[in-house]
Amino acid sequence: MLKTYKDITKDIIEHPDVCIIGSGAGGAVVADILCSAGVDVVMLEEGGYYTKDKYKEFNPVDSFKYLYRDYGATITYGNVNIIMPLGKAVGGTTVVNSATCFRTPDYVLEDWKTTYNVINASPKEMETYFQRVEKRIDVHEVTSDILGKNGLIFKKGADALGLSNGFLRHNIVGCKGHGRCTMGCPIDAKKGVHLNFIPSALKAGLRLYSDTRAEQLILKGKKIVEIKGKIINPNNRKEFFSISVKPKLLVLSAGAVYTPYLLKKNNINLSSHLGKHLTIHPAARVLGLFDELVEGYKGVPQGNYVDEWSEEGIMLEGIFTPPEIGLPIVSPIGYEGKELAMLFNNVSAFGVMVSDKYSSGKVLRGIDGMPIILYNFKDADKEKMIKGIAETARIYFAAGAKKVYLPIHGIESLESIDDIKKLYTHKIKANDIDMMAFHPLGTARMGEIPKHSVVNSFGKVHALENLFISDGSIFPSSLGVNPQITIMAFSMRNAEYIVNNKKRLLI
Repeated sequence: MLKTYKDITKDIIEHPDVCIIGSGAGGAVVADILCSAGVDVVMLEEGGYYTKDKYKEFNPVDSFKYLYRDYGATITYGNVNIIMPLGKAVGGTTVVNSATCFRTPDYVLEDWKTTYNVINASPKEMETYFQRVEKRIDVHEVTSDILGKNGLIFKKGADALGLSNGFLRHNIVGCKGHGRCTMGCPIDAKKGVHLNFIPSALKAGLRLYSDTRAEQLILKGKKIVEIKGKIINPNNRKEFFSISVKPKLLVLSAGAVYTPYLLKKNNINLSSHLGKHLTIHPAARVLGLFDELVEGYKGVPQGNYVDEWSEEGIMLEGIFTPPEIGLPIVSPIGYEGKELAMLFNNVSAFGVMVSDKYSSGKVLRGIDGMPIILYNFKDADKEKMIKGIAETARIYFAAGAKKVYLPIHGIESLESIDDIKKLYTHKIKANDIDMMAFHPLGTARMGEIPKHSVVNSFGKVHALENLFISDGSIFPSSLGVNPQITIMAFSMRNAEYIVNNKKRLLI
């Protein structure tokens, strides 16, 4: 059963075995595993339920209004302000991500074991979960026919320099390269969890309430005994009916920002680590201007990669957005920006992402009832970002670019490969770099030692008897890669732990 705000005509009271808050990569997988095992589950999702028929009606502004939180303008504050778009819909960020699928790197899993005391999560032990997730969401390597010239041009430059590179793996079937992954796939070729795990869970008995915001968590002793929320009209954001859910067990899957925020908002302070250790995988975009026609908005937005410096924490991945979205956020501005806009069909774009090994942030409860996200970008990670930008420029010049535009104030463009040295001779501050981030993690980290973590290795909160967390907040460090496969695999593992221990947990 799936109910949107249009289907609800009165206040609701539910008494399930399990309540799940959030329907993204974490919550959807947990719901499917539990429902398939006969567990009675209610899921609450603040966003709406949309598929291809609705996406076709959306212009880019509509997409940001209905599919993202804060119109895609969630922002961090600190020594640099970074925009961090968060999905808000049935399917969560899997509805609006770029479909890129990486497994958790082996060295990350090994580090979690040795540094953070995470058990039963070695590369060998996680292998079966990765395989099962990839099969369920149809993971395949992007093919050259849908890559588009944006990716082909960059690959040409990377190959010319002899750099390690390749085509990314995506959860897609029948992709036509429409270039709208981040605004909802118009043909549902991108297989977000709203097209696989959620329908499977619904078939197995899930009761899913979309347009429903969880607001209060009622704590009694060491148990969450009730969740109170409101049904929201997504068109005007007005609240009307109420919902009360009284479960035996609660699973929070609201993401690395809203999971800790919801707990802090309700004065449920599980651990001194709650809300801390936020990593966001900072990213920046570099543009190359070519004599040839590129039309980068044709083809998958993020189709190939360069991993030459991945062990240093630097990944280069394709990224392109339609001009009505991409142009307002690029440097330069003024006359040169207008000139760039006129030549946009000849522009290629590629992204630089750095694993924030040294930088971190935290999520606080704001006085206006909204979360405040603090984040400081440390010099060691800044130097990685500068190197990534420099190497991206080098690749563009090797591919034949006549000019390269940088996301750095004070060095907005380069005319030749020799100009790259400016990046190493010019003093660049953190707030000189225009950055975005898409992968918040770590604010309720896992581990077997309670004083060092919020949850155990299977998402069970140390401090309470009936609360699990299953989303990106449980990962103790930056992955260095796109996280959706990691979130799904660990959520599958966490859900099976609940099923295997349901006689003890569901009482």
